[in-house]
Parts: sequence; C-alpha cells; structure tokens
Amino acid sequence: MRPNVILITMDTLRADHVGCYGAQQVRTATLDGLASDGLIFERAFAQAPLTWPSHAAILTGTYPFQNGVRDFTGQMLAPQFRSVAQVFQRAGYATGAVVSSFVLDRSWGLARGFEFYDDSFSPTAFQQKDPGLVDRKAKESVTRALKWLSQIRQRPFFLWLHLYDPHSPYDPPEPYRGQYRDHPYDGEIAYADHELGRLIDWLKKKNEYNSSLIVFVSDHGESLGEHGESEHGFFIYSATTRVPLIVKPPKLNHVAPGRKSALVETIAIAPTMIRMAGLHDAIEKQLQAPSLFAGSDNHDPVAYSETYYPLSSFGWSPLRGLYTARYHYIEAPEPELYDLDADAQETNNIAYSQAATVAVLKEKLQARLQKNPFKPTSEDAARLSSEAAEKLGALGYVAPISPVSRGAPIAGLVDPKKKLWELNTILEAGDAFRAKDFQRGKALLAKVREKDPLMYIVPFVLGEAAGRQQDWQESAEELKKCLELNPNFDQAMLGLARALVNLGQAGEARQWVEKALRSNPADYRAWYLLGQINTKSDHANAIADYQKAVAIQGNFAPLRRDLGMLYIQEHNYPEAAKHLAKAMELGLEEPPLFNFLGIAYSHTSRLEKAIEAYKRALALDPNMAVAHLNLGFAYERLRMPKAARQEYEMACRLDEKVCSLVQNQRF
Repeated sequence: MRPNVILITMDTLRADHVGCYGAQQVRTATLDGLASDGLIFERAFAQAPLTWPSHAAILTGTYPFQNGVRDFTGQMLAPQFRSVAQVFQRAGYATGAVVSSFVLDRSWGLARGFEFYDDSFSPTAFQQKDPGLVDRKAKESVTRALKWLSQIRQRPFFLWLHLYDPHSPYDPPEPYRGQYRDHPYDGEIAYADHELGRLIDWLKKKNEYNSSLIVFVSDHGESLGEHGESEHGFFIYSATTRVPLIVKPPKLNHVAPGRKSALVETIAIAPTMIRMAGLHDAIEKQLQAPSLFAGSDNHDPVAYSETYYPLSSFGWSPLRGLYTARYHYIEAPEPELYDLDADAQETNNIAYSQAATVAVLKEKLQARLQKNPFKPTSEDAARLSSEAAEKLGALGYVAPISPVSRGAPIAGLVDPKKKLWELNTILEAGDAFRAKDFQRGKALLAKVREKDPLMYIVPFVLGEAAGRQQDWQESAEELKKCLELNPNFDQAMLGLARALVNLGQAGEARQWVEKALRSNPADYRAWYLLGQINTKSDHANAIADYQKAVAIQGNFAPLRRDLGMLYIQEHNYPEAAKHLAKAMELGLEEPPLFNFLGIAYSHTSRLEKAIEAYKRALALDPNMAVAHLNLGFAYERLRMPKAARQEYEMACRLDEKVCSLVQNQRF
C-alpha cells in the first residue's frame, strides 16, 4: 500500500535553532521527536534564501536558474515545469496544501496539482499590511490542514503544510512572547513547533503516523545580524542557506533513524518523496537531483545557492555559490572562499590566498549553470521592448525578466558587500513607514537617493508610502520616477494606476493597468484594479475583468465582494449571492456585505438565509436602517407580521427617508 506523504516547510528557520541540531536556547519538542523517528540531514542547503524561489525549487526539483524563479516577485513558475503535487494527483492521491503567506499565493504557479490549495487570508490583513507581509499564524494553518485531512475520504494523501511564523517581524503569542522576550525569533520557532505537534498527534491518533512519509524542511534561514544582514535574501552565507531537513520514512521502509553528514540540496526532496512512495512518472526527466537515499558514485558532492535579490531590487551584483565538503565559494565581484572546517562562521575570506581552489570551484559553478538553463518563451522575451531592455541593462535590472549569461555575474555591477549601508537604510525606512513614521522614512530614503539617484526602489517605496497617506499627487510623481528608471516594473504600474484613479484620471490609470497585464497577464490584482476602474463606465467589461481575477485567485475576499455588488446592480441575484457568500466565507465582515447578501437571497426565494444575513448586518451595525427595513420585508413574506412591524418601526426611527419605502413595500 502506498504511504501518505506529508511535506512540512517552516519558513526562515535556521538549522542551528532546532534542538536536534544542537540548539539549547529554544524548545522544539515536536521536531526533535520527529527526528528521533527519522533521519537528520546535518548539511542540507537551500538553493535560494527567499521564500518563493526556494519553494519553487523544492516542489519542482529544479534549480532557480533552470525554472526561472529567481526572486520574490516578478516571476511565475513557467507552465513547462511540473510540481510534485501533479505526480501524486496523477497517481490517485488526494492532494492538499495550506500555505501561511501571501508570498505563496496560487497566482505564482505552485497550486498546480493540488485539489485543495488554501491561500485565503484575513481581508483586514490586506488593509493593514503590504501584500508581501500578509500571513497567518501557525495555529490557524494547522487547524485548516486538520480540517482538510478530516474531510477527505480518499487515501493515500499528499499534504503540503507551510508555516511562516519565524519570518520577521518576530511577534510570537503568549506564553512564548514572555518566555522568549530577549530572543523572540526563537519564540516564533517554539510556538510553530508546538502547533505542528497537533498535526503529529492527529496522525498518531488516526494510526496514520507510522505508515506516512513525513519530510520537514525550511526554505531558508535567517542572518540575525551576521555579516551585517539582519534577515535574509541579500547574502548566501550558511546562516541563510543551511536549513534543517528531517525525513521520517514509512515504517515499512526499514530505514533506521540516525544522522546523515553528506552534503545535500533541497531540490532532492521531490525525487525522495516520489521514489519513497513507489511512484514512477515522466517528471523524472525534469528532476535535477537523485533521491536523498540514492547511492552515488560522486565522492565530491556540491550544493548550489544563489540570490538575485541584490540585482533585481537594487541593481547590484547577484551572488552565486557552491558548497563542498570543506569549502564555501561565493562568486561575486570580490570572490569569497571559506574553509568551513576551520571557519564555520565564514568570517575569514581566503579567496586570494587560495587562487587554485577558487579557480576549480568557479569552473564547477559555471558547469552547473550550463546545465539546462531557463529558456523563456517568446511571450517572456517580448515583455521588454529593445529600448527598455537596453536602458534596464545599463542599470543592471534585466535579471528577473531575461536569461542571465552562463558565465560570471554581469560585469561592472557593484558587490553587495559594499552596499550594506544602503540596504539597511532602505529596510529601516520601510520599518518607519510601517510604523507610520513617514517623516523619518522619507529622511532616510533621501540619504540613499542622494548617494544613488538611479536606484528605482527608492521612488517606488516613497510612492507606496505616499499612497498609504492618501497623498495621491506625491504618490503618482514618485511612481512615475520609478518607472522612468525601471519601465517594466509592473508593481509600480499598478501603484501609479491607483494613484491616478484617486486623482480622477481613470483613462490614464487604465492604460497603466493594461500595460502591467501585458507584462504579467496572470496578476489577478491587476485584473481586479481594471475591474474597479471599468465599474464606473462599463459594467460588462468590469464583470469580465473581475471574472478573470477570480479564475486566477478565487480566495480574495474584496474581489468576491465587489463582483457580487456589481451583479446586484445588474439584477443578477443568483451570481450576486454566490460571490457575496464567498466573501463572507473568506472572513469579510461588513454590514453592507451582509445586507446585500440578504437582498440576493431574498430575490432568489431563500428567505431564511436572507433573514440570517440581515441579522448579521445588524449585529455589526444595529443602526443600519435599511437592513431593518429589508428584514421586515423578509418577515412579511414569511407571514410574520408582528416581527415585520417591529423592524419597520425601528427603520422609521432610525431614518425618515427609509420610512417611505415601508409604504411601497419594495426594495
């Protein structure tokens, strides 16, 4: 019988902050227990220190330079790459995923193969945070995973559970906040570990644990100040690329628990899950690593890591590197080499004293990069005009949207090591804006702009911050400056379009949204914004825009609400009810939403549901006269005159204008 397969990824977890990896300052009882039943891979390395590209590598078994996903924004997973979930689905598995960050939203491409992909987040989170920071706590995600497991009747199953808690900002709930007051990062880990224990307990209670293959891994680590980096993504030192990897095999596999010291990459997880499940699939031609348990004649294994964050966001050099059993080589304008046996913290760069070793590792790196490099389709290549490409190329901004040469990093770009001050100042400004200290944030970015006036990220951040203050004129001016520096930056196009809409320039706003969609036709936020613009003049096109957005991402509550409201205006009450009910299911709680949902139910002869919706509106706003009126109409249709009269009287007391509608008995 084929085993259940469970992949658990915990975001931003350093290997040395897990008990079974030697950590003393944090309690990780769940992971330690899992490790005692399985194998601990002591030297596992992620292929990128960023959430989206690392997960794309894990689930496809391909390197970032092969699948084209190299940064945290801007690159969807190309359709020619299959996910391991598609393999399990084809083999008859029930497939489900629960992700805890908007960064892994389905529109990027990882939902393929999953019958159930839970990427719905609190609607209020999108109002309070930048989209990239929208997430949910481990407790909610584990609960949603358990709900799906309890509902499926099909066995075996493949579950991917993603927990985001160790990612900054570090804010664990009590009692972990108090217990880890001086090191809240560890408090987040301890909290997530505790919640993960509920999943393990459920598997044991249902007699599913022993027969299941469970793989636990992190997508990347966290610098915590090492090398001057507070978080992750900018460098590729061990603090952010070495990750915990634990594999608990099915009991029938007779794999003895223990520790493995061999160098492994996280792209080996996909073939491991497939082969331990006893499956054979054409995806094996795509996979770039053997199973973690496969024998190998390679006595000199290497592990590859890269980051293109310095290039795509700042115009500085990307970093690419190789780990060997002894060394870590980083290809940069100023190359780096570390002897990990003598210098585990990577503080002593010996590249210039070990020129021969550097030459050998550089050759190995280039050979690795030549192996099946990503080849964009004609549509990908057409995203840049030749003029824009030339301009961006001069600034070093082409990496996310065009293939990178197989040789050394782009010549002439600045080494990120020399730009730490600018990076940290930009991040500090972002923190200031999130704390609503706009004056301080602008002052910090003014220093960066003075030093580097061609950095497009500065006017982008300033434009977004001005938008949060509803200073739409300043927002538009800054975002236009951003697009002069980086003409193909679709996020800036959408931000500019929002500013222009608020300035009453809908025609120009529409042009920017349409341009953004030519760059990324799968961006549901762009379709949503286009629908909002068209709502004022062309309902048919607005509905079509909203429907396209829903087809890409159906779990965005404001989108469902607005589409439902538009159907109300078109008197299409069955469709209105469907979308308004979905918005409610996704957690949107607004009195007008429930009132209009009641209207849709009333017009489709579902009076009991209508009454329930009106009551929910009034629970949120007892003084909503129109909801009292509509509730009265519903009671009257159900031949409940006393209840109807009470609601009519309340509506009249609250609003004299509404009172006149009682006489007409129409709404």
